[in-house]
Amino acid sequence: MKLAQGIICGPWALAISFDWASQIVERFELSAIPKAPGWLMGSANVEGNILPVVDLALYFSPEIPISTAQRQQRILVAGVTKAGAEDALALLFSGLPQQLSYETEAMTYSQALPLKLREVCEGVALNIGGQNYLEINARKLVAALSDELAVL
Repeated sequence: MKLAQGIICGPWALAISFDWASQIVERFELSAIPKAPGWLMGSANVEGNILPVVDLALYFSPEIPISTAQRQQRILVAGVTKAGAEDALALLFSGLPQQLSYETEAMTYSQALPLKLREVCEGVALNIGGQNYLEINARKLVAALSDELAVL
């Protein structure tokens, strides 16, 4: 049985493994990052760690308009370990997170997902209400974000 934090990022319900996700932060201050892509909202200081703050809704689907009501209000801090925060980042999300306990199910509709989401998605996690959450592979996500930033 896997455990994950279920978060909503724009139109996407995502499952982020508890092995990678470390905390939810409700109050944070964003510092701008000059010449950053639209999905990199800025950086935030979380307990002494300066983390890039990523809006996955904009990263996965930049063409989908996100209303003010859907605008993310919290961040999920991921990748921070006792050894440091080298691959850490903060993911913007809206609503309240859900704890998911699940077995990964195969995804039958992956071709309907945006390419960037398809590349980091492992399968589907279901919450107790039967809602699908897309299981995100943290290593693939960090690598994809890093690769995209490397070409700027």
